[in-house]
Amino acid sequence: MVRSIGKLMMVLGAAGFVTAVAWWMAFFYEMLGDNVKQASACFYMTTTECEIGNMVGSFLHELPPYDPMMLWASVGLAALGLLIAVFAPH
Repeated sequence: MVRSIGKLMMVLGAAGFVTAVAWWMAFFYEMLGDNVKQASACFYMTTTECEIGNMVGSFLHELPPYDPMMLWASVGLAALGLLIAVFAPH
């Protein structure tokens, strides 16, 4: 039972990670087009440039500004799920 909760947490973490990638890509691609890699640091942290991009981007489209918190929450959830799945009693 506990292992299945760990596995579920890993799946939810992976889904959250994929969602974060899609959100980052959709938000910054609309502003930067094929130069979206310029915003690669914004994927995992919020710099001053990212904050400016989020402000500008919020005026350009209806997507909420990208926040890397979802990425880190998803990674944490998946890591915790992995620990539970590996170390839970049989």
